[in-house]
Amino acid sequence: MTSTVLNQSQEEIRLDESVDLLPAFLIRLSNESLNLKLNERYDPLDQMLPQNSVDVSTDEDLSISLNLSQSETEPILIQPWSKLCPVVGVDVSSIRIGETSEGMLCALRGAVVWRSPTGYLYSRCGPLIFHLTETTIHSIFERLRFPSGLSESYLPLATRVLGRLRNALERWIQRSICHFFKDSLILFDGSLTAGTPDNPARPIEAILRTARNNGDTVLAISKSTKLRLMGNEITHLTDHISSACLIDVDSAVRRYFPIYPVQLLGRIFVAKLFQKGFSFRLDIDKEVSRDEAIKSVRKLVVSDLVSQGYPETLRLAHILSTFTANEVIGIQRFLRGRYGLRAEPPFNLRRSLFGPYGSSWEAS
Repeated sequence: MTSTVLNQSQEEIRLDESVDLLPAFLIRLSNESLNLKLNERYDPLDQMLPQNSVDVSTDEDLSISLNLSQSETEPILIQPWSKLCPVVGVDVSSIRIGETSEGMLCALRGAVVWRSPTGYLYSRCGPLIFHLTETTIHSIFERLRFPSGLSESYLPLATRVLGRLRNALERWIQRSICHFFKDSLILFDGSLTAGTPDNPARPIEAILRTARNNGDTVLAISKSTKLRLMGNEITHLTDHISSACLIDVDSAVRRYFPIYPVQLLGRIFVAKLFQKGFSFRLDIDKEVSRDEAIKSVRKLVVSDLVSQGYPETLRLAHILSTFTANEVIGIQRFLRGRYGLRAEPPFNLRRSLFGPYGSSWEAS
């Protein structure tokens, strides 16, 4: 790959060899987890796609019911900026492949999409495959300097660890992209809320600092939020507004948000980027002034497609990182050829006795 020229109006931007989207430490962890002795068989999960996709959110939003004054819900109409600028979207996905007698097989993949004068360009990394067992989870804790355990949750331990691995890959890619692109809009999936063991604030602070040093602005878009007004998500604030607009709810949210340990690293808006599109929670680096934050949204609506209210670069990044059924079959074939691991569900007594009426979701 060539060209680090970042004048997007004249030249296409292409990632060069200096941009390493796959960290070596995760590659080593993947290899080590798979090189441990595997059984000859594993149990593929019954519902492979899309139910089997894992979306373990590391955002630490609290469920807060806001009480907003009329002035705090005043819309800011979005007027498109006069010039284009580079727009980059980053997303990472994870999926469970199946279960062994010792643990769980899973995979990660990341994608970066950016807008060029002639269309959209992308780069993908992965998949990285992990065998999460008691032994490999302990190794992951040590290598990634996680605490010896995880906070209480209804989720299984392996699923929580997969969420942390996904978070580690996503933060690595985000920082690499913020280091490479100059004077650009960098779009993240999720929010800029952090500060817990599962999602520490320090990596995001480093990413935002790198972005600012390169003239970039980070915008994070959440497809759902726990922030509510009158029992409804705050995104309903724009329902009665027919134009593209922003509503600045940052001050109102901070009044209700605890100071520690959870941190709001972004200025919070409700964003309706297209007059007939959906509305989303939008976080913009809080170290950027309010005027500059609004200016970045004006640049976004003219530099990227937002026909449904969601930036096309981020939509494509999600699609390109998501695993399809064919790709899961490819991973299974790799596991068979490289490790001799065969997909073979264990004997199911209920299914043998009751046939289709022995479904796993019925009461025992």
